[in-house]
Amino acid sequence: MLTEVRDTRLYVDQRGRSDAPPLLFVHGGPGAGSYDFMRFQGDRLARDFHLIGVDQRGVQRSDPLTGPVSEQDLIADYEALREQLGIEQWSLLGHSYGGRVALRYAAAHPSSVSRAVFENPAWDMVLATDTLLHAALPLLPGAELPPHTGPATKQMWDERIALLAQLGDRRMEIYLGPDSRDLQLPADTELPAECHQRSGTFSAEITKSASFGETVLQQFAQLTQPALLIKGEYDPATSPREIELFRSDVPNGTYYYATGAGHFVHAEQPDLFARLLTGFLS
Repeated sequence: MLTEVRDTRLYVDQRGRSDAPPLLFVHGGPGAGSYDFMRFQGDRLARDFHLIGVDQRGVQRSDPLTGPVSEQDLIADYEALREQLGIEQWSLLGHSYGGRVALRYAAAHPSSVSRAVFENPAWDMVLATDTLLHAALPLLPGAELPPHTGPATKQMWDERIALLAQLGDRRMEIYLGPDSRDLQLPADTELPAECHQRSGTFSAEITKSASFGETVLQQFAQLTQPALLIKGEYDPATSPREIELFRSDVPNGTYYYATGAGHFVHAEQPDLFARLLTGFLS
């Protein structure tokens, strides 16, 4: 349902008992929305949690953007929503780009977050797109990684995403494990074009914000909550350097390597994923 939060309306999908431990899903993309995750995990996780999936401002079923957006806006939205729902503390689950937003949120509002789970996160946008393109280049004969130094920029993002787009229908091959190559993401065919247009607008706006270029890796040391990193064997997003820093710098961090899975462990190995979360968060 659409819920008024700050100066907009967000689409909020709540599943499970209201008195169960609350769990917020922070989607990636940028602009991917919560539709796919809730299709694969909503009913599973609702058995044990009060699961809350939110389309970030301007994304999918939320109201369209009317101006610029930053990662600080997303964090402020989540914190305002927590207060509106009367939740004292909740756990966070950030997927892909959402892992970056979840890390920012947990570091900025430690008293609001009890635990944090990161599924194939893209914490550093330069490292993550490096890793993505190294996975893609074998499918693009003659293509080269666009050079880049310094923090992430919109130009860097646009150049690298344009190169990924050359994969066309083969793009999902780099995201999925070999046993999941027939996986379809429901939002691609089940949501109307208007929802995808909103997500595209969001992505264009967030990637040109100053917040997008900032590194967040130094915030690992501020992550005082117990944290779980789930990394798929064939995931092309989370770089070895990010994994190394998580394992060395997060005070209460746990690392799980999902053999056989790719970027969407929650969809490729849904029962395993639900058990992992239930075991860690309960």
